[in-house]
Amino acid sequence: MRRTARIAPAALFALGSLAAFAGTAQAEPIDYVRIELLELTCHQQSEGDHDEAYIKITDANGNQVKVWPGSAKYQTMGPGYVRSLTDANGNAALVLGKQQARTLTVWDYDSTSSDDKLGATLVTGSEFGGEVQYRSVEGSGGVYTVAYRVIDI
Repeated sequence: MRRTARIAPAALFALGSLAAFAGTAQAEPIDYVRIELLELTCHQQSEGDHDEAYIKITDANGNQVKVWPGSAKYQTMGPGYVRSLTDANGNAALVLGKQQARTLTVWDYDSTSSDDKLGATLVTGSEFGGEVQYRSVEGSGGVYTVAYRVIDI
């Protein structure tokens, strides 16, 4: 008499799942970096005697998130003004993957109409390495330089 082995249905399911898993490519883990904002320099204001500057960045979902100044609506800027941006550096929107990019935008606050865009620049995760980057942004008559670096985390 010949005996055949019987495999329980649960074991067959487990073997099938294991076989499917073995043939599936695994996604590579994302290597993250952080944009470290350093300084904003005004070379030419966009209006009157000064601008009321603030900075937004796109987050991972494409939303604009205000990152600077952290504790006020804006900072007054005029020609030759240099402001530290370090109070922005705790914002989660400044973290991105090495293959990702974020748009950094400088704005002029306006209480009587819509805010003016003073310029934007694209920051990529592949810029990591700690070297300070200087990006000129221009818009609505204003000319600014944003200093930042991208660091590995």
